[in-house]
Amino acid sequence: MDPNLGIGYYYTWVGDTATLYAAALSDPSRSAIFCSVAVYTSTDQPGRFQYRTTDPTVGVVDARGRFIARDVGRTGVITTTAGVTDTTFMIVGPAFASLRIVATPLPAHVGDTLTVQLDAVDGAGAVVVGAEVDLLQLENPSDSLATLIRPLRAPRAFPATTFQSPLVDRLVLRRAGVVRIVAVAPHDTKQPNRYPTDTLALTITAP
Repeated sequence: MDPNLGIGYYYTWVGDTATLYAAALSDPSRSAIFCSVAVYTSTDQPGRFQYRTTDPTVGVVDARGRFIARDVGRTGVITTTAGVTDTTFMIVGPAFASLRIVATPLPAHVGDTLTVQLDAVDGAGAVVVGAEVDLLQLENPSDSLATLIRPLRAPRAFPATTFQSPLVDRLVLRRAGVVRIVAVAPHDTKQPNRYPTDTLALTITAP
């Protein structure tokens, strides 16, 4: 994780420990820190960086420069070196094992309106409330087979772009075929291609 991205943010789960990466940057033509070229980093000179969090109940940074997620919430991580500071945000959600999309009622016919629910679940299949998830999407946004209708949702506190599970939307079925609904939950202690995901393939038949 790189805490020196200006207004950056990352998603972690309660119990995560993530090593922070910081860099002091300088533009040789201006001799200014944090402009273009890395002068030193937390990898080669870790002792030159100091960290603190704005809400230690949510997370802290230990002496080794690791962010430890303690509780659900949001906290800033303030990084200081050579008298210069920068802040990024950590959004901490509850840990879970997988995502699950369910559509009801089935079978699905042209003209029906279905309820589509996204849940996060633990290893035993129990629902985990409050997981940070992206909005449900059709795998093909231009798909004319169905229309996804979302209710009005209150915006989240800056800088979150996610919403908390469970999510419940409606799906209006337009034509016969197979429509795919996709769910993703960001988890930045993993590579993006390993984020928790789920895909529901829904077969729509003629009435």
